[in-house]
Amino acid sequence: MINYDNIPSVFQLNEYIKTRLENDENLQSILVQGEISNFKLASNGVYYFSLNDLTNNASISCVLFKNSYVKLGFTPNNGDKVIIYGSINIYSGKCNVSLKAYNIIKQGIGSKLLQFEQLKEKLFKEGLFDESKKRKINIFPKTIGVISALNSAALKDILVNIKRRYPFCDIYVFPCQVQGQNASQDILKAFLKSQEYQLDTLIIGRGGGSSEDLSAFNDETLIRAITNRNCPIISAVGHEIDLTLIDYIADKRASTPTGAAELATADKREIKQLLENYDKQIKTKIISKLNAYINEFNYLKQNISSIIKGRIEKINLQIENYEKRLNDLHPYNILKRGYSVTFVDNKVVKDIKQIKVGNIITTKLKNGTIISEIKEVKDDEN
Repeated sequence: MINYDNIPSVFQLNEYIKTRLENDENLQSILVQGEISNFKLASNGVYYFSLNDLTNNASISCVLFKNSYVKLGFTPNNGDKVIIYGSINIYSGKCNVSLKAYNIIKQGIGSKLLQFEQLKEKLFKEGLFDESKKRKINIFPKTIGVISALNSAALKDILVNIKRRYPFCDIYVFPCQVQGQNASQDILKAFLKSQEYQLDTLIIGRGGGSSEDLSAFNDETLIRAITNRNCPIISAVGHEIDLTLIDYIADKRASTPTGAAELATADKREIKQLLENYDKQIKTKIISKLNAYINEFNYLKQNISSIIKGRIEKINLQIENYEKRLNDLHPYNILKRGYSVTFVDNKVVKDIKQIKVGNIITTKLKNGTIISEIKEVKDDEN
């Protein structure tokens, strides 16, 4: 018969497990080797990370307190291959098992990180990540594509912020798995589908996670496929400290999904402010031109009489000059300068051949007239 009075609570069960494990000599002061991932500092000053056995697809949560961290002499990095000296620690509230690290001995780069670095260097040498191949983002797009997990927080952030900032474009979503065994193939499938559309920009995004969670974005086949993209790509994979090969091949990288939406679009409020500034500038220029015309008109109105008078005086002066020049050229004015004019039969003699012996000629001087009879004609040519 069951004695219900002696049934332990969940907390009591957890405490029992905690006591048994933490008192097990085999689980105290132990050495464990593996590769570090997801190393981060929490707000309480404690470092949390995972120690992974990639060969057997196993991992254990680890905790490193500040007093132990300062004794290390280095900062552990994701992908480091290490040996940890520590003991098993149980949080009885949720019966979470973790490895409490007292010391960490660095052995080198882990296999996963080594593979990543080797592939990155290979693709760099091939020129896939060259800055010259980066395309400019059109912040006034007609269409934007988004590759992300369906119903994820990352997808929601991207969609909400695009609609908030720039509700003038169409958005096409290409859902896929973003972590797991088949994630890279699924992302590739979504990417190839997106290339069937006329997109101005394509965003590839997901939230943060461990290096294992983000490994799908380091697939070589996927990276090479993205090389032949037909539009600029913005990557928003993980947090700011996380870097994947997608980030290197992308035309722009955002540290968050929200940041990707901001890189992809102009803000409608900024557009409104820009238009208002243009409107003010145009109005200012129009008013300035009108004022200039009004001032010129008023000046002409006030000075029109003097302007016309000045013009008339100038014309009269020109007329007087012309008259003087004409007078100077008049034949009788020439006579006043000591010259004479000869006439025969009331015609001005211009050529000696007009004169014959016996002709009566008239010579006009400035103060009289001489009438003569021709006795002899001499032609200088003869």
